Amino acid sequence: MELNKSNIMVATDGSQASKQAFFQAVEFFEYKNIFNQIIVTHVSNESKTYLPFEFQSTTIYEDYKTELLSRYPEANYQLVFQEKAQGQENVRNQILSIAGDLNVSYLIVGFNGRKGVKQDVTILGQTVRNSVYNSKVPLIAVKKLYKRDETNGFKFVVCIDGSKKSYKSLENAIALSFDERDSLLICFAPTPDREAFGTTIKTKVEEFMGKYQRKWQYKQLDASYRAIENVIEMINNSDDLDFVVFGSNGYRAQLENKTFFGSTADELLKKAKANIIMVP
Repeated sequence: MELNKSNIMVATDGSQASKQAFFQAVEFFEYKNIFNQIIVTHVSNESKTYLPFEFQSTTIYEDYKTELLSRYPEANYQLVFQEKAQGQENVRNQILSIAGDLNVSYLIVGFNGRKGVKQDVTILGQTVRNSVYNSKVPLIAVKKLYKRDETNGFKFVVCIDGSKKSYKSLENAIALSFDERDSLLICFAPTPDREAFGTTIKTKVEEFMGKYQRKWQYKQLDASYRAIENVIEMINNSDDLDFVVFGSNGYRAQLENKTFFGSTADELLKKAKANIIMVP
């Protein structure tokens, strides 16, 4: 999969979580033959006069302007700061509109917002919930900042179920695993009624990956009626899986010709400790 030199966009609200998302975007953008620009976007709401200094639009702008100027020539970044438009339901929808208008390859958000980590981590913040349910571009939700080091790259686990959306997810993982240190774990977690499809899926994955120079392995988990729990357990018990990549819906949605946000995607989003890469 080629990204055609497009852009990567970070949505910020001034929170530490969104700053972490920015630095994760930087980790991807440092390899500049993949993306043209890194775009930092903020939509303010003038009715929120109570916001502390660090969450005010001018403060956020100056903070990111300084960060970007210290890293890149002006041609390599944009700061897109807007006031909430009349008629726009909320700032979150406006951010999604900006991402669509700029034709970005990825939208990156912090998993938490200004209020920080919730006591119940499975309860999604409004920004993440709205973004993953409604984004028309692939979305990266950052729970933790991961960096490549001298010997280790990013490790992606790709959830594959035989659907077109899951192979689209694999394409995105391939596009982002551009460094020779990166690796992919392609995982099929079947329910008992789909266990026999494993051989077919493995063969297709092998043919698919034969076109790319990537480090990868294929793994089929034990069949279970709660297959997603096996995936989450594998991710959360691992010390070296950085990103989990999956489609917004899977095999059942394909069979029913529907586009609902799937229950598997919802559980991965809420419970997997890895950063999320969701492909709509």
